[in-house]
Amino acid sequence: MTGAGSFWLAGSNHGLFRSRDGRVWEAVGHYVYRVTSIRREVSRVCVGVGSGLWEVRESPDPWVQLHDETLTEVMGLEFASGDPGVVAASAYGVATGKRDEVGAVRWNWKSDGLAVNERFSNVVVADPEDVSRWLVGTEAGVLVTEDCGERWVHTGLTGVPVRAICWAMDAWWAGTDERGIWRSLDGVNWKRAGKGLDEGTVFALCSCGERMLAGTLAGVVIGDGSGRWEQAGVHMTIAAVAAHPEAQGVWMAGAAPGGVWATEDNGQTWRHVPGVPEYVEALLAPEGRA
Repeated sequence: MTGAGSFWLAGSNHGLFRSRDGRVWEAVGHYVYRVTSIRREVSRVCVGVGSGLWEVRESPDPWVQLHDETLTEVMGLEFASGDPGVVAASAYGVATGKRDEVGAVRWNWKSDGLAVNERFSNVVVADPEDVSRWLVGTEAGVLVTEDCGERWVHTGLTGVPVRAICWAMDAWWAGTDERGIWRSLDGVNWKRAGKGLDEGTVFALCSCGERMLAGTLAGVVIGDGSGRWEQAGVHMTIAAVAAHPEAQGVWMAGAAPGGVWATEDNGQTWRHVPGVPEYVEALLAPEGRA
């Protein structure tokens, strides 16, 4: 998608939407199914959906299928080497793709040897220091896989569903069901981060300056992982959060249901953003200048 880095992107229950200014939104193509995850690099955008995985390009053919008949219920994405160069986290495990002799992508499952809840993967994130090492948030906790899925390591964060993982402020962060937010320096050893969310459910995480923004079952919270997590408005189920990398205090939250909400003053006041469907599960902020 040309100029993809200059757009806000929102994945909804009726397709992918984009906006340059965060106020006026438009649908990207005519694909109107549930978008669960979005990844972007340079001019490339990929999205995970209930029925598989797509690369989104400009017209006349903006949606290009990357999945085969085996890849469905894609919950999370990460870029990798090769072609098509995507790792998929799905309800059935973690998979990588490779094109066959006619150019179709065939998927190879990397987690078949794991238990059922360990295979159910919600998010996958590559280690910035070793892109062949991935952290995977599963229904059984955080697992680490090395050598592009060839070896699996169980971590200290186990026995709980993990919905969100991100790398920020030189640490790993994980959002869980009913056990709040956790932090790790190596991805293997985990400790609770901050106070006040010990029994909270966290669906989304992103950094905003020297703090973390989180989408929870009860709204948006913010904190540094040491002190107390503070409520920052929008008291509804927040499935996605994004912070502008250059405009301080400009955030967006995706509610499910509730649509997109925006703030320009660090969460003091919020406005509902029209033009985006009611259920939003994925958000990306513009990339900003290099």
